[in-house]
Amino acid sequence: MKNKFFKHTIIFLITVFLFTSCAPLPPAGTALTPEERESAKKTCIARYTAAGAVGGAILGSLLGGKGAKWETAAIGAAAGGALAFAIAWGHCLSVYSDLNSYPVAGARETAQKIGYNSSQGNITKIDKFYLNPDAVAPGGRVQMNGSYFIMAPEGTQEVKVTETRILHYYNPSENEWKELGSVDNVITSSLGTRKAEGNFDIPSDVPEGKYRITLKIAAQGKEDQVSKELTVKKGLAMLKYMWAS
Repeated sequence: MKNKFFKHTIIFLITVFLFTSCAPLPPAGTALTPEERESAKKTCIARYTAAGAVGGAILGSLLGGKGAKWETAAIGAAAGGALAFAIAWGHCLSVYSDLNSYPVAGARETAQKIGYNSSQGNITKIDKFYLNPDAVAPGGRVQMNGSYFIMAPEGTQEVKVTETRILHYYNPSENEWKELGSVDNVITSSLGTRKAEGNFDIPSDVPEGKYRITLKIAAQGKEDQVSKELTVKKGLAMLKYMWAS
């Protein structure tokens, strides 16, 4: 009876994986309504956590003995699913975060402010970047705010700019940062200063710990990046509610 239950559990996980792996997701940068975004989040997270669970189940069944094969597989599925959630979040950044930028100062005004002259060649520089708040409970939201400037010698009118947001998780057992995922946003911009704003939604099931959100700007063969740490911890609901209000 027990083996039949565990067998059905693994079959169910594999079915979920196959179903969600085929479900379409909107391309990065697609404008979504709140309802569409929530649906995309669920579909994306289900796809990657199911993959982790199935992988753990298969590994567990291969390592388990004859008498405990399905039980070991079920344990592997649970462990694989738990470990997969943070990675799933990284894979799903395009629906869990957004970034928008817009010009706030032209080339002449920016050149005067930073002391730029054409002999300096191409410059890509992040001026400011910060998170608000920098500590949040699972299920909360973090706002990103920053600005950067793109400069080039006279004759350059517009340039292709790649704005990238990157998510890392600090693994205390290995004492190192692990990249979970990144999303590129490619735009065409005139020279000068741009303001960048966006949001990071924190899934309610994301593991507690230290994370790092990075903004990277690349243009004309030059790039710059700034990282800020984010603490995710239960019991910080007051910060979440204050920000939501």
